[in-house]
Amino acid sequence: MKIELKGLKLAIIGGNSPCKQILEILLGQGLKELDIKVLLVADTLIQVEGIKYAQQMGVSTCQDYNEVCKLSGIDVILKIKNDEILGCILEKVNTEHVSIIDLDAYKAKAFLNFLKSEEEKIKIRRTIQLGTIDKQKISELFDQFSSIIHKNAEDENKYLASEREELLEMEKELSQIIQGSMIPTFIVNNEHILTHWNRACEVLTGQNAYELVGTDRQWVPFRSAKRPTMADVIVGGMSEQEVSKYYGSSWRKSGLIDEAYEAEEFFPHLGEEGKWIFFTAAPIKSPDGKIMGAIETLKDITADKKAQEELDFQDKELSTLYDKYKKSEEKYRSLFNNNPNPIFIVDQQTLEILDVNHRVIEEYGYSKSEILGTSFLDIGDILDETIKQGLEGLVENESILFTKKKHFKKDKTSFFVNVKVINARYSHRDVLIAAATDITESVEKETQLIQAGKLATLGTMAAGMAHEINQPLNVIQICSDLILKMIKKGVKIPDDELVMMANDIIDNVARAAGVIKHVRDFARQSERDLKKLVINDPINDVFKVLGHQLTVHSVKVNLELDPHIPQIRAEHNRLEQVFINLVTNAIDSMDEKAEKEDVPFEKILDIKTYTEKDWVMIEVSDTGVGMTDVVKRKIFEPFFTTKETGKGTGLGTSISFGIIKDYGGTIDILSEYGKGATFMIKFPAIEPGN
Repeated sequence: MKIELKGLKLAIIGGNSPCKQILEILLGQGLKELDIKVLLVADTLIQVEGIKYAQQMGVSTCQDYNEVCKLSGIDVILKIKNDEILGCILEKVNTEHVSIIDLDAYKAKAFLNFLKSEEEKIKIRRTIQLGTIDKQKISELFDQFSSIIHKNAEDENKYLASEREELLEMEKELSQIIQGSMIPTFIVNNEHILTHWNRACEVLTGQNAYELVGTDRQWVPFRSAKRPTMADVIVGGMSEQEVSKYYGSSWRKSGLIDEAYEAEEFFPHLGEEGKWIFFTAAPIKSPDGKIMGAIETLKDITADKKAQEELDFQDKELSTLYDKYKKSEEKYRSLFNNNPNPIFIVDQQTLEILDVNHRVIEEYGYSKSEILGTSFLDIGDILDETIKQGLEGLVENESILFTKKKHFKKDKTSFFVNVKVINARYSHRDVLIAAATDITESVEKETQLIQAGKLATLGTMAAGMAHEINQPLNVIQICSDLILKMIKKGVKIPDDELVMMANDIIDNVARAAGVIKHVRDFARQSERDLKKLVINDPINDVFKVLGHQLTVHSVKVNLELDPHIPQIRAEHNRLEQVFINLVTNAIDSMDEKAEKEDVPFEKILDIKTYTEKDWVMIEVSDTGVGMTDVVKRKIFEPFFTTKETGKGTGLGTSISFGIIKDYGGTIDILSEYGKGATFMIKFPAIEPGN
């Protein structure tokens, strides 16, 4: 750094620590003969040490940066403070006559070293000018000056090494945050080189990060020939005409983020049949407004396109990662805070929330001070212990996905989320990085579909319910008729007979009321509220409403239920719906076989429960017509049915499959056509004490 100091007139913007150190040298005795004038020190904060020192030394100070621009005869403005408003204010300065020197932390240290060197040079010059100095003394002065220069160089090198170490550590943390995101994301730098390609991107495109990162081949998963991605468009600063050349009318400017573009397009090379992708790219800028790279997020909207559903599910929460930054800490903070999903940084041992991004504040309604320090488990269902159990065994760099978990906002409003958690390092400690995705709308639609399936099931239960209610009504009718007939004849009814008939009426009223209550409870729309239960209970309840129907269809039922079977975590109402569906399908299958075969056979329904290792097992078998391999492959697809038109919707087995999967279970089929079928269901057992 070389500045002519003699007669220099300058002003300083920023009264922090470097300001005081600079003033101590400029106003000290060492440089007095250079007649340096410090005209003004400006800072909006009046308590900083540079402002206080300037006031002690009689130098003018102010809080208004505009005063610097009004100074006349000034040679240099030292800008030590990094304030966004300064860019606009300093535009007024005539830079033909005034030099503006922007000193960041490193340049400020270099400037101080320059001043110290000049001070030492003057001191040596004075000594030499005395005229009585010998060669030995000159040599000593030269060595002394060389030592100062060497020390200054060492200080600057140590500073640069420390800065590099911090940047590398922050870059590592940035990569972990991006990798933990459930949104497919990639980043290119200002030379169009791919720097980040997260796991979600690998899953979506089938292209591994190690094949692409460090190259400019980010187009490969999407195109058969090289063409700029939307991130390349941002980095390249293309005009709207150039963008339209590549993307036609499918692109538009983002309504949420300045200078960001978004588009949707069909990519035939993705997956087996191609995919519709909605993608958004935004610039990443340095503090001086220069584009340093771009971030692009992707969303697979193939299902929405095929189903012609509204596209309002498009992520409106694209990370606005265009904030100014010059260090990796700023880059990490920008990516973290502007991620489309709420992200929690959680202590691995205590599960205490250490940090959250802005999306948590917006969606959960807490202020940052309110939520930091609380347990991550407190925002969820305290009765659901699966998250705590899943996190306890999570090792470094391993991730886990929790689906359909209930979270609560500050106002106690509940909503459903999928939570992706990864074990990582953050600020030199072991943490869990948790990203939550709101799936409330999907859960509500699923609940509506399950409810529709229940109503369809009630139709098949109607005959059995009528029989179960009709029997107690007959008893009540007989008792009532007898009492009335005896009264008309004037015959006194013995008290013991009257009591017996009254008890019969009471018992049968209770029986009919019980059937009605059971049907009402079954028909009620159930909330997603997992509780501990014994699998035998919903199985037994099936026969309260289907017992008569099984008798009418001449079906023999064999129940082999383990009385000591462990509990599972599920919902009684929905599991009863699953078993009603399996039993009614078994009845239909055996009836179909009876119609097709001339030889009589015994209709048998076997239901068995038992434990196998850590699983609760259920087998539902019938002697019906069985299934072909084609039917077995399609049996759980929505709207697939082998029944005649009007006799089945094809939703029963699909809904049952979804319910079983929700509770961590699986369902498998063993069947040959003409030889019946066995449905094998298993659920994870709850360990005693949990």
